[in-house]
Amino acid sequence: MNLLKPALVVMALFAQPALAESPRIFGSVGSQLSVSSTEAQVRYIGEPLIWGLQPVVGLSGAGNSSGYIGVGAAYTLRAQQGGLFARVSGLAGVHKRGSGRNLGGPLQFRTSLDVGYMTASGAEFGVGADHRSSAGIYKPNPGLNTAYLFATFPLR
Repeated sequence: MNLLKPALVVMALFAQPALAESPRIFGSVGSQLSVSSTEAQVRYIGEPLIWGLQPVVGLSGAGNSSGYIGVGAAYTLRAQQGGLFARVSGLAGVHKRGSGRNLGGPLQFRTSLDVGYMTASGAEFGVGADHRSSAGIYKPNPGLNTAYLFATFPLR
């Protein structure tokens, strides 16, 4: 699943970059699609550093003993009114196969699209999807998709 096109469409619907974002902890529970394994994920999303990009560190583990740890950046767009937002992120990291899908090798890139609602207290709730692949570094390069529900909580 190529998340770039849907991400651009969602981003076009939102007009205000999140320049005053506070650092937050992200937690999700979902399913690795086509391999039917439950996956939990935790991310730290920091304050924007440059051009609105937020540093991200992510860690996930699945019921099939696969895991991922990576670092990268995110960009959050918020609707001018109301609490709707969209966040895209990209991480580079290390994948542990466990008994999950063979992704060809340990170096994997993870792109995510999260869409949700931020409450008055700053907590966020929503749905997301991500894709992992080696970007053609390894053969085979089947990729792995995950769909999830998430919540985030500001650290301030």
